[in-house]
Amino acid sequence: MARKLALREVEINRIEPEGWLRRFLEIQRDGLTGHLEHAKFPFDTGGWNRTNVKHRGGCAWWPYEQTGYWFDGMIRCAYLLKDPWLLAKALKPVDFVLGNPDKDGYLGPAFMKGPKGWLRWSHAVFFRAIMAHYSATGDRSILERLTRHYLSNTAPHTDGRDVCNVEIMCWLYEQTGDKRLLRGAEKAFAGWNQLNPKHDCHVDNLLSARRAREHGVTYNEMSKLGAILSMCTGDKRLLKASVNAYRKIDRHHLLIDGVNSSTEGLKGKDPLDSHETCDIADYTWSVGYLLMATGSAAYADKIERACFNAAPGAVTSDFKALQYFSCPNQVVADASSNHNYFFRGHKWMSYRPNPGTECCPGEVNRILPNYAARMWMRSGGNGLAAVLYGPGRVTTQVGAGKGREVTVVETTDYPFGERVDFEFRLAAPASFPFTVRIPGWCRKASLRVNGKVWKGSRLKAGFFVTIDRTFAPNDRIALLLPMELKLSRWPRGGVGIERGPLVYALRIEEDWRVDATDEKSSKEFPAWNLYPASDWNYALALNGRKLTDHVEVVRKPLTPEAWNIRAAPIELRVPARRVRGWKLVKTKTVMAEYFRDGKLVHERLRENFVLTPQLPDPATLRKRLASKVERVTLVPYGCTKLRIAVFPHAK
Repeated sequence: MARKLALREVEINRIEPEGWLRRFLEIQRDGLTGHLEHAKFPFDTGGWNRTNVKHRGGCAWWPYEQTGYWFDGMIRCAYLLKDPWLLAKALKPVDFVLGNPDKDGYLGPAFMKGPKGWLRWSHAVFFRAIMAHYSATGDRSILERLTRHYLSNTAPHTDGRDVCNVEIMCWLYEQTGDKRLLRGAEKAFAGWNQLNPKHDCHVDNLLSARRAREHGVTYNEMSKLGAILSMCTGDKRLLKASVNAYRKIDRHHLLIDGVNSSTEGLKGKDPLDSHETCDIADYTWSVGYLLMATGSAAYADKIERACFNAAPGAVTSDFKALQYFSCPNQVVADASSNHNYFFRGHKWMSYRPNPGTECCPGEVNRILPNYAARMWMRSGGNGLAAVLYGPGRVTTQVGAGKGREVTVVETTDYPFGERVDFEFRLAAPASFPFTVRIPGWCRKASLRVNGKVWKGSRLKAGFFVTIDRTFAPNDRIALLLPMELKLSRWPRGGVGIERGPLVYALRIEEDWRVDATDEKSSKEFPAWNLYPASDWNYALALNGRKLTDHVEVVRKPLTPEAWNIRAAPIELRVPARRVRGWKLVKTKTVMAEYFRDGKLVHERLRENFVLTPQLPDPATLRKRLASKVERVTLVPYGCTKLRIAVFPHAK
């Protein structure tokens, strides 16, 4: 039994998702991931396929950041699906950039070569796609070209998010052993810290108890850098800084769906606090580095919670529209429904191919491909670890010396089912350590090897368990992870219901209406205004200590499209009481914060607005409750597009 484990990624082309996970990626391919040009600028420009994209306001590097996210998600999705059409599309910008270096080795548009002004942040985003390409191909020329780029010394990588190139330089160092790259990464990181002593992501501030209020994406992208550097240098202080950084945002800002609030700064845990869809991608990607740097199973729990709840909950089930801001409580999602102060009254909470700033349409493509790519990791002793669960298989080398090839087939309905089965396919017996994770929420896990109860170390929640043995062809391991109901507590007297890695939300009937006025949509990829077609104003009538006596768990057949509300594999039937007077906020004026001519302004806006209301005041809730107790249906959060996930509590 081990809480910590040495972990590194398996090559992406060695992993093959199956079941609901594969189907999710196929829907991505057929939706925005394969056709994001339908979301208009900048995705209709070709992005990194060209030397210069004419920007339309804002910074010149901006279109390259957004398309860089897209290409990163696209190429990972293509390799996981082994889809030649999608891969050919994803490789166009990669081949163009790698094939057109400057004489000094610099890669990318000429205007971003300059030494100052956030010009290299977009490289860090796009180069992650090239990292995935190398993972799949092992083409050493890729390393040579990226190395020449960073050793060209054409930028200090110390301005703003430029410092995130530390991630790429450290990865290159690990692949090549070239210490010049590590020195460059350390110099850039030290230089950024020297220039930004008051920034939330300065190492000293990350180590402190100071509450972070930074832009959510910036915080996630920068706070992971200490962990990444620590894997190359062994610097425990840098690792401690990253660990404390995520401890702080979890404590102050983590929402029930598993992602920190960010609109666009870190906001808190209020039932109406929301997050950018960007943060789902950046939080889970960054926490993946902490998983590898610390070997702590807790980070895998965090990744699963975000990817199984926040991720599918922020995008339509056909993957053709998404939210910019997504919230645990949202009972309307139209062109005026953004209830957050930043851009209040705008379309940012509605489901559209391009609902606001273009970072989220790019980033949404990264989330589940990154999950699938990190399900399997290498562990010490050339072993194999199943760190994140889902249906699929991995084929890789294990054991001492050159190792022996093994395919491990993982059959499971997880996160809807409680059982995970592993089958080992080898040509001959092989000795190697195989590791599984006992999630932190699971108190009564059990493990069987070839049908017999495993008598190794105790199965403890929040730990990894390693089975070190000689595996024979067709050996099987069965892991049972019983899921228990849990009532979680939230601000304003709110409560939520969780079961295993899934959060549950009220099933609300949906009235979808096409918004034909949206210019950044098409007939094939429409913009939507979404309204509730059933009652939603319920308080849960539950005693937290006797949940099993009051909540009925209803299991339904698992279909490949498990995240569609019509096919939700699990339902909870829960006692509830209506709350009188708790209704949509309809108003003709709102106060909002937004940008005008590049400046942040505060202004009263006048229009017809429809907003999700705050939870009823706990002090007056009792008087507003209907006397009748009804049974309402809750479904997994990720199946919902309108939802109440943090409820008033009718004790």
